[in-house]
Amino acid sequence: MIKMIRKWAGRKLTLIVAPGRASRSLHIQFSYPFALFLMLFLVSILVTGIYFTDVYLNYRNAVSANRELVQKNDEYAQKVEEVLDVLQDIRANEIKVRGMLGMESSQDILENYPIGSSENSLAFDNFNSGRFERERFMANINMIREETWNQNNNVKEIENYIDRKRDILLSTPSIWPTFGYITSPYGWRDHPITKRRELHRGMDIYNPLKEDAPIRATAPGKVVSSGWAGSYGKLVIIDHGNNFSTRYAHCSEILVEQGDEVTQGQIIAYMGRTGRATGPPLHYEVWHKGQPVNPIEFVKGR
Repeated sequence: MIKMIRKWAGRKLTLIVAPGRASRSLHIQFSYPFALFLMLFLVSILVTGIYFTDVYLNYRNAVSANRELVQKNDEYAQKVEEVLDVLQDIRANEIKVRGMLGMESSQDILENYPIGSSENSLAFDNFNSGRFERERFMANINMIREETWNQNNNVKEIENYIDRKRDILLSTPSIWPTFGYITSPYGWRDHPITKRRELHRGMDIYNPLKEDAPIRATAPGKVVSSGWAGSYGKLVIIDHGNNFSTRYAHCSEILVEQGDEVTQGQIIAYMGRTGRATGPPLHYEVWHKGQPVNPIEFVKGR
């Protein structure tokens, strides 16, 4: 066996290099072991080269992908910051709207919704060194979700408040029931017939154009009484909701019945002298929360 190995190791390989016809060829001899070593060496260099080339290409691809990821991260961070700025503006506008609507006192608004306060402004976590930090990014996303939910509830609250105010406004008597001028205002007076001191719970309006002038509902509502009512004569009472009601007395003719729905400005009766009256003026009363109030307060400047 050893002899065979020695015999194999003693064999030679000849490499002939022929540069051209005019030049002598070069003969290079290698022993079998050296040729095998050289072949293995070259193969290892080739394999190593392929391996490191693959590693380098993967590294370049990773660097390129990371660069794109960092760029996208910066874009996302910028968008998150812009959204947070918009939410901050929405919060500031909400405070202004609340102030204009009188939903809270100025002090309450400043205490509960401070503007420009670092403690109450939306906190935004920046992304340091362009590095994508998933936890911080998700924290900002969750903050946006929470603030959006809060602002949505606040908008609904403002909408409900405006609806309530609108409902109250529509229920408030706000026009003159007839054309004319006041002959007897609301307040304490000596009754023109009984001569006793008493509260005049409405105001008397005289129409100089015609005695049976039309009487109009001063706000939309429902007729709760229509007919004769003692000293009031022919009387119409309208419930406007939100604790408002109006009374129209001494009518000559009534055009509506109990249970009718009326609109603001609708003609409900005509002026007259029925009941205990000294003339044809309309006796008009406004009631709020079960008490008579001065009707002139609802038609000032109109």
